[in-house]
Amino acid sequence: MDKLIRVQLISVILILIIFSGCKNPFKTRSSPPPSGEAGTWNTPSKPEIVLENLMNSYNEKIIENFNQCLSDTFVFSAPEDSIEREVLFSNWNGNVEKRVTTNIFNLTKQYPDSVDFILSIDFDNIEKDEITDSTEVLSVNYTLSILRYKPEYKTIKAEGVSTFHLKETGLSWWAIYFWEDRPKSSDYNWADFKAEYRY
Repeated sequence: MDKLIRVQLISVILILIIFSGCKNPFKTRSSPPPSGEAGTWNTPSKPEIVLENLMNSYNEKIIENFNQCLSDTFVFSAPEDSIEREVLFSNWNGNVEKRVTTNIFNLTKQYPDSVDFILSIDFDNIEKDEITDSTEVLSVNYTLSILRYKPEYKTIKAEGVSTFHLKETGLSWWAIYFWEDRPKSSDYNWADFKAEYRY
């Protein structure tokens, strides 16, 4: 009888030793923080949210968020009123748009004391057109204020109208597949600003 009690006692002690070295098997693992910059991002379940994400990604200079606003078949178009402009804006697809925007964001991050910009989109006066279940066209007025601090402080305003053709690329996920930019009252617009960084 003593031998049986001793075996049971040793077994209990061994089990306690084994479990004391283990972590709690029922405790959930904490997830790692997201890689890269998160910024302000909302699931683009409506076309208007895509434009909000576009504006926020531009102002926060987060290229990952900007890229998510564009579809795989993206094309950009600007007025081609001269041969020079026609060449400048030719073959402007998603790869060009992402490269140009990366150049813009990198420059302002590298030289924050030299240049910055603020994009405002007039969401109160969006014009909608060609609405179907999976496509929509939105036209918006915008102002892009480019702040140059050196050699002297000045603000340059790029103003115009952008027409965004959007499509539903997945379940509750909209993206821009065609972006048309036109100047408004001034000669300088968003397309001109972007073209400076196409290299």
